[in-house]
Amino acid sequence: MNIKKYFWKDLDLCTALVEDLGKYRLGTGDNNRADEIEYLIQLESCLSEMFRESEHLPHRAQLLTANSFIVLRMLLENVSSAPSLPTHLTSDTEVEDLCTELLDNTTKLLFEVLLAVSEHPTFGTELSISRVVSFLESHFSTFGAVYSSMIERGLYLISRTGAASTTLLLFSVFYVVEVLGRNSSLCRRVLTTSHLEDIRYYCANPELKIVRTSPLQTLTIERVNRLLKVIS
Repeated sequence: MNIKKYFWKDLDLCTALVEDLGKYRLGTGDNNRADEIEYLIQLESCLSEMFRESEHLPHRAQLLTANSFIVLRMLLENVSSAPSLPTHLTSDTEVEDLCTELLDNTTKLLFEVLLAVSEHPTFGTELSISRVVSFLESHFSTFGAVYSSMIERGLYLISRTGAASTTLLLFSVFYVVEVLGRNSSLCRRVLTTSHLEDIRYYCANPELKIVRTSPLQTLTIERVNRLLKVIS
């Protein structure tokens, strides 16, 4: 917890990491692209951990709302696009797997951001879900494709719920997809125009597909049912 305490006090460190999200999403051209994507995965995992269970740290709210939310705006902008890939790597299996892992980490990071805003009052009235949605919608020319990929990932995962390791990821995906779909007209349009039938097929009766062996799985079922209401 001391690491998180010092992290949220250090504007320069936080800004540097967030700036790297954008730099390495575009690619530097100087290194192996797979290595750069692996770095992005570790970077997003680190940022997610800094958010997790840090709501009681006052410096977190102060840093994220400072200077017209500059750090948060940069963070959301830099996760609003998929990593650029040279043409010769678009069919590379290793890079494809890394991009899937990166998408999962992007989803987890957005989950932590949305959870922080929606469930913890330390931000006061300055920051809300609607403001986060507004930031994401301002980059919807790229984020629309990322959101669509998150939906597809969720549908894939719910068809493979026997894999216990996907439980937290499954909840995170459906949390992000449902919250954004409910609060963003642009996200809702992606849901209803591109994924409507697949969601109805794969998400119908989630209580029959997700075994209730933990509170998290019960919450996942509730979140899937909320998503079904969004598209109804």
